[in-house]
Amino acid sequence: MLKSVGKSVGKRFKATLSAKKPKPAASLSSIWDSPSLWGDDISSSGTEVKSNKRVNGGHTGWEQTPVTWRDKNQLNRQSAESDSDDGSTEHFDSQEGLQNGSPHINLLNGSLGNSAKSMKKVRGNRAGLSELHSGLTPAVAQLSTTSLGHLIAESDTADTVDIAADSGSDHDTFTSSFKRKRKSKDELQPKSSKKKRIEKGSRKKSREKHEMELPYMYDSTEEGGKLFACMIHPVTSETFFSEIWEKKPLLLKRHIPDYNKGFFSTSEFDKILRQENIQWGVNLDAVTFKEDKRETHNLAGRAHAPVVWDMYQAGCSMRLLNPQTYSKSVWKVLSVLQDYFGSCVGANIYLTPANTQGFAPHYDDIEAFIIQLEGKKHWRLYNPLNEDEVLPQYSSRNFSVTEIGEPILDTVLEAGDLLYFPRGTIHQGDATDEHSLHITVSCYQKNSWGDLFKKLLPAIIDQAVSEDVTFREGLPRDYLNYMGIAFSDTPGEGQVLRRGFTNKVAGLMESLVSRLTGSGCLDSACDQMGKQFMHDALPPVLQDNEKQCSVRSAGERWEASSSRVVGVSELTPDTQVKVIRRGALRLLTESDQVRVYYSVDNARVYHGADPFFFNISSEDAPCVEHLINAYPHFTCVDDLPLDDLDAKLNVVSMLYERGLLITSQPLETTYDEGGSEEEESWGADGWTVVENDSSRKRGSVETLC
Repeated sequence: MLKSVGKSVGKRFKATLSAKKPKPAASLSSIWDSPSLWGDDISSSGTEVKSNKRVNGGHTGWEQTPVTWRDKNQLNRQSAESDSDDGSTEHFDSQEGLQNGSPHINLLNGSLGNSAKSMKKVRGNRAGLSELHSGLTPAVAQLSTTSLGHLIAESDTADTVDIAADSGSDHDTFTSSFKRKRKSKDELQPKSSKKKRIEKGSRKKSREKHEMELPYMYDSTEEGGKLFACMIHPVTSETFFSEIWEKKPLLLKRHIPDYNKGFFSTSEFDKILRQENIQWGVNLDAVTFKEDKRETHNLAGRAHAPVVWDMYQAGCSMRLLNPQTYSKSVWKVLSVLQDYFGSCVGANIYLTPANTQGFAPHYDDIEAFIIQLEGKKHWRLYNPLNEDEVLPQYSSRNFSVTEIGEPILDTVLEAGDLLYFPRGTIHQGDATDEHSLHITVSCYQKNSWGDLFKKLLPAIIDQAVSEDVTFREGLPRDYLNYMGIAFSDTPGEGQVLRRGFTNKVAGLMESLVSRLTGSGCLDSACDQMGKQFMHDALPPVLQDNEKQCSVRSAGERWEASSSRVVGVSELTPDTQVKVIRRGALRLLTESDQVRVYYSVDNARVYHGADPFFFNISSEDAPCVEHLINAYPHFTCVDDLPLDDLDAKLNVVSMLYERGLLITSQPLETTYDEGGSEEEESWGADGWTVVENDSSRKRGSVETLC
């Protein structure tokens, strides 16, 4: 617990934000570099829904049945590519539902709601997936159709960047050497209470006005929710998580080939092969599944494009691992979704030649969203073989087709479609008469209650042993003579002794449970889960305007024409700051230290670097806590819960210069290097005044804490 380190650290952030929360921007252009917007019309018209009747409640285990949605104009297409139907399918015409206001879909003994409320007519036509209403500003523009492609389409979807990340961790050392212009003592003199109240009120109004006009992502969790809503449209997020999530598969048949356009393409795959150092077995796998046997055909070293395409022509399926490392579009999607799910979100790309299959039937330890990008793929889903394999902790071996039974879903995915299934669902897929390209978006690996308890119970036990002498008392001298599997069925006195031993253990377990409240162990265990998330997470994708309000782009830079440093800027008491993303950092205690773990410096390769963290003092921790709880609102530096202004500026500088904070406006340049104005540099002793360039000396870099 924080209060175990410093008295002031454990205080909860109680200050109420009296400013009314501004409405988040309707646009996701801050994410996708596109003027396209969500609006509220994530809906469909002219559709029909098909849903298999629910078989049983709760976790359906090996009796789960899928939920299917498809475009009504395509329902009459013949069954060569249709889903398997056991006769329990109901059909609803959503257009008729719009007219009479009746429920248009019955899912799992529930409902998506009245059609009049849930399904709105889409403005414009359905064909133009890249069209936007012209002449509208981002504040009022509407999509011409519901499309995930709108959110990720941009002029440079195949952007590849250098993914090299600094190795090692930024632990205790504060290495920044940013210079700041020193405020005069008069400028830092405390103001009268009346004047301070007036200025705070003015800042509050300014903050409210500015937050209404923010050009970049306002709330990363909310934007992730909008993206996910588009992924599973027309099913609502509320229905998905209450009725489908972790319970049964969901199939969305859209018959809109360009719905997912802009996510990834075969052309981009070819470009990555030619421009990046893709290694066999590390970044790319070549596999086949023939005669009930899966084989891997990886070579050694770099996967050169001509060799890859030759193997593809010979019937090998290609699996690109960690595509977010090389594709900016994939990186964008995953980095936004991870804040929504609160866990690592990953992906693989699968390219399958026509009339081939690459992988054997198996199940995975992740929640899987199959997004079909190009071509078609024939999918068959099967229930887990037994209840022990429902929501498993680990992926399965390769199954034989003879041991998995009959499929619960047999369907063909086309470009624009989506298929979701929970971890533990056995699945296999093969390409039809054309190639198939799909991306599997995955989440919730090792993010279960069981994983939390693995961190919680050791902490509770350690605390109980430390605080309660009962847990330190010795075991009965002869317990090994009646406890153990060899004595489980022994009659007589042994059973009496066993019952007494069992009752003693049960009483101690009750004592452990009673420690869940008030001990801080539960919060500490959740912090450890958050710490793991910080290591797993992708760094955020920042837009240019966000970079200009952060250390990524603002501040000092080298001007070649004058051979000097220019653009020196400063944080002031009136600077408004907020955490750059809701899930960007985690405040916790560890080894009797207060630490901040963060993800903004992570590599785009999974676990490409050690966890990043730094230590702070217990006195400074309330400021970090305040900023975390204030998100997504901005906070003035002077409003942070510390008495000393220098301490406030130091904490904010520490976070800002690590890329964890963003300012409400770009910092103003205060002066350029090389003038005669009094300057200072950050050294071992704090702010050190230097008169001019010739006398400037850098202090040695030491730990800030």
